[in-house]
Amino acid sequence: MEPSSKRLNLERANNSESINVGDFSKTVETDDGMSSTDSCRNPKCNHVLEHKHKIFLSHSGAQKDFVEQLCIDLEGCDRYPFFDKRQCSLPIVEEFPKRIFDAIRQCQVGVVILSEDFFMKTKWPMLELVAMVKEMNMDREFGCKIIPVFYSISLEEYCDPKSHGRWIKQWETWAKYDKRINIEEWKNALRVLRRINSVIKNQGRNEVKCRKEIVEAISHLVLPEIRWDDSHVGRLSLCKVITQKNYEKQHDSKADVRVVGLYGMGGIGKTTACKALCNDLVIQFKGRVCYIEFGSMSKVESLKEMLRRLTKTNHDILGQLNDEGQCLDLLKRHIDQERPVFLCLDNISDKPEFIRHATTYLKLGFAKGSVILVTARSLGELMCLNSNLHQSNCIIMPELEESEARTLFLNHAFSNKHAAAEVNNRPDLISSCVQRCYYLKGDGTFHYHPLALQVLGELLGCVGYDSRLWEEHLQKIDMFSAELSGNDHPVFSILRTSYDSLSPEVQMLFMDITLFVPSPDCYNVDWNLYDWLCMVHGLRVDEIIRQCTVQSAGTANMNCDNCYDLGLQLAYLNKNSLVDISEFGGRLSRIGVHDLWREFSVAEAKVGKLRDQRWVYLAKACPELGENSPSGRCWENLKRMCFINDGLMSLDELNLDFFCNVTVLKLDGELSLLDRAIDLGGLKNLKSLEVKNSCNRKLPDLSKLTSLRVACFRGNDKVDTITGLNSKLTNLRILNLAGCRSLRSVPGVNELIALEELNLSGCDRLEKLPSLGKLVNLRRLDIFNCDSMIRHLKTIDDLIYLEEVRAEYKKRKRFRHSHGRRRTLTTLVAPDGFSTGGFQRHLQYM
Repeated sequence: MEPSSKRLNLERANNSESINVGDFSKTVETDDGMSSTDSCRNPKCNHVLEHKHKIFLSHSGAQKDFVEQLCIDLEGCDRYPFFDKRQCSLPIVEEFPKRIFDAIRQCQVGVVILSEDFFMKTKWPMLELVAMVKEMNMDREFGCKIIPVFYSISLEEYCDPKSHGRWIKQWETWAKYDKRINIEEWKNALRVLRRINSVIKNQGRNEVKCRKEIVEAISHLVLPEIRWDDSHVGRLSLCKVITQKNYEKQHDSKADVRVVGLYGMGGIGKTTACKALCNDLVIQFKGRVCYIEFGSMSKVESLKEMLRRLTKTNHDILGQLNDEGQCLDLLKRHIDQERPVFLCLDNISDKPEFIRHATTYLKLGFAKGSVILVTARSLGELMCLNSNLHQSNCIIMPELEESEARTLFLNHAFSNKHAAAEVNNRPDLISSCVQRCYYLKGDGTFHYHPLALQVLGELLGCVGYDSRLWEEHLQKIDMFSAELSGNDHPVFSILRTSYDSLSPEVQMLFMDITLFVPSPDCYNVDWNLYDWLCMVHGLRVDEIIRQCTVQSAGTANMNCDNCYDLGLQLAYLNKNSLVDISEFGGRLSRIGVHDLWREFSVAEAKVGKLRDQRWVYLAKACPELGENSPSGRCWENLKRMCFINDGLMSLDELNLDFFCNVTVLKLDGELSLLDRAIDLGGLKNLKSLEVKNSCNRKLPDLSKLTSLRVACFRGNDKVDTITGLNSKLTNLRILNLAGCRSLRSVPGVNELIALEELNLSGCDRLEKLPSLGKLVNLRRLDIFNCDSMIRHLKTIDDLIYLEEVRAEYKKRKRFRHSHGRRRTLTTLVAPDGFSTGGFQRHLQYM
């Protein structure tokens, strides 16, 4: 009987494992008589071979110390061999014969440390060698490469027929007990080794130098291992969709290199998905996998990383390279035209240098079958690559499924599965946590946000699991409360990168859209957001539409640093996914904004240093706002203010004279709770005023607001009086009093000669209006559900520029009209049976 095996003494001489080393996918009969399939595909296997094992070290027990140090040297160079003394290679109680042959099957290089003991002490080294030879013969070009190391036997001794005779005699003895041993195959393995260039440790040669030579040889054959922690990644939706897109493009015979685009807002997992894909594809691409993140390294560093990961360039040479041209030349010359690669270019933007670098990488000439994944925060940024990436090959970031969101949250909340076991008994509590990270996107749909799941998980994880404490925290924690918001908020820190890249003018427009633009119900049913933006920013609607259309079509480029045209600014925000505008055109009814962007804006607009602040948004009382006094006559930079709910209490102590440069003011909440009436007289430059849900009978006096362009008081059903409408309000274009059901009169409205839109719908107690004959610029009139007023309304015939009327009256009513004037009325909304009189005839004349 042969000596005990080096394999943890698990081999039994009398038990024969029916292992066909030539076909590892077939059934294997193990020591206990049970069978199993390839461990890489067997879901019941407790230990799956790690992808990183690309090198197999074969030796006899006598060379254990040398091989163990060789293993350490290789690991120091980011190459991780299969070594039988490592539990990660041969776990205790696992079926070791099967794992050994599975490892040989997946390895790229087999190192055989030759000695007399290798051939004589135990059968295992020769079983391994024969398996490597078969793998090599199956694929001569890309199959297993064998490095013979003549360690304690010379090449002459190895080739000596006497040595062969001695070894074969021992093999024949083993073959009597083990029918797997085919003597002819073993003899052939000896002949194969003789033909391979080898490493020879001559007598007296330093072992350190010998190991260094082996490591250098392996480094040329095996690329370094790249792995990131992706245990928390929801693999199905994040990686499967992207991989599918790769294979769809693979069937395109014209595409030698497949370029795929991936886009989505910051923090939703693009970088994590890229790293997970690198891990998943490292075997398929035989280690030629590289991840480059734009903005985190220079171009020289990026090129050196590609040289390190995708070529066999000596690492010592890389340390000497500091010139971009040298790196690029070396990369072009060292790219293997026969071996495909997977390259990930993460987080590109429309910055000219990023586009230039990405274009250079896309044109490097990688081998057919290579895949290049390019990610950005918006489709518009990807399209800056022009002909290098087609829009049909771009996909939006796949969304997390609920089960994946739960797993991700638990991974961040607990350090191990045992700690998470108890909370699994409270699925309702987990669901409550996960649903707090379910956000509305700009397009009106919802999704689970990975970064928010991480933030909430880590926050509750610091508390430690206690259902009572968690429930208490969930009651008081809002993801955007003071505890979690501000510049240091991990979610907002991701968004800030995009926000800080905007010019001050574009930042102002973005804040207008997210916080200060009136709600759609503040206008008529078919309202146009361009109107408000134009009035506030002092521009013409047709010019904005032209700029937006040109920019969205990609026929114009804009540098955000010197952007002053509102139309280009809107298109730029849309292109970079900060807002969602589905279609540019003559009427813009809504602009979609992701919940996270909206809450980022809330945090950005909290009271800080008023000397530099351009906007204030308060939902809670802030006494310090009134306690501060400007060094001059006012806070010069402050242009936007919004007070909602308890934030209105700040107005009690506020001297609005200090805020005379404010152009937009929103008040939403019960003004009746204030100790004193609001005096807006100091807001000399105010252009837009919105008051909602005030519960007051009286609206603020408007008489001194001579710059006012938009006044919206919709839905204040307790209001019965409005004061301050007079001929001095020569800039007022829109007056919205819709839903003010207690309103009985609108004195002074007939003096608003610049008024273009008047909305009185739902003012069912409003009995009469002054004559509107002076309102020659009025284009839209809404008197829907104003029965009392319509009853007394005799004519609107003087309104010769009126384009749109909405009206309803339960009894038939005919308006008098003059045939002598040309009317421009194009739209009349009225119920069936409502008599439109001359309006209908004029519509027919258009």
